[in-house]
Amino acid sequence: MIKTILVPTDFSENAHYAARYACKLAVKRSLHIELFHCYTTKSTVFNEEDDDSSVLKADILIVEWKEKLLEEFPSLQIKTTCVAGLLTEVVPPMTEEGSYLFVVMGTTGAGQGKSIIWGSNASSIVSKSSVPVLAIPDGYDKFQFDNVAMLTNFKPEELETLTDYILYIGNIPRLDLIHVYKDLSNQHQVEDLLKSWSFNIREIDGIDSVQTICRPIDEQSSALDTVPEVVQHIIAEKNYDIILVTKTRKSFFERLFRPSVSKQIALHLDRPTFFDNN
Repeated sequence: MIKTILVPTDFSENAHYAARYACKLAVKRSLHIELFHCYTTKSTVFNEEDDDSSVLKADILIVEWKEKLLEEFPSLQIKTTCVAGLLTEVVPPMTEEGSYLFVVMGTTGAGQGKSIIWGSNASSIVSKSSVPVLAIPDGYDKFQFDNVAMLTNFKPEELETLTDYILYIGNIPRLDLIHVYKDLSNQHQVEDLLKSWSFNIREIDGIDSVQTICRPIDEQSSALDTVPEVVQHIIAEKNYDIILVTKTRKSFFERLFRPSVSKQIALHLDRPTFFDNN
């Protein structure tokens, strides 16, 4: 049985938060950890005088990370791997090998100032990975799973996302299904559809409670006139522990997480997000 969480790292502070989160999950679910790094110009040598050294900086750092994590999580099995190549090109094929349950990584790393999801290594791996990716926001240190939300578009693949989440992460005490729509004339139809869809969700073992949230965009409000903004508002209002996203259609996925051309806004998730590629 596959029991390993793949944890890519660039040795940044946020990558450390993600690694600790992964270790807590591994302890909770009796899993193993593989710390993984792709060499960069910054991670090969400590300074220019060390260019001839046979020991690369990353090889030392990743062992130090392992030892530091084992001090906090002594029962874990942690493997370390450093390879040449671009992270965004190396990791996706690795997820096809059947060696990993899922990936845990930070949403921002050494390349600061980027969108929390798009424009980063995380965005590329989320879009290409064959296994779920759990993205951990910068500086996030909370470890709780009581209040869960899933963005829904009434797709059958969402049932697989919930099944995967329960299998890999654990049962869901409370689940909110969030759907945001644009056409107010379809309000009652959409609400009925969401209510009907929630009955399918309630049939899944491992979910204690299911609630629905159905809201339109507000064209009269510059802060709530796009789907990403309304989603962000709901997430902040409800203070969820983790968000579930099913990446079924690229267009829908990108509408949520790419900045819009007109407003240059993006959905900046400030809590862990479980992306399932179905």
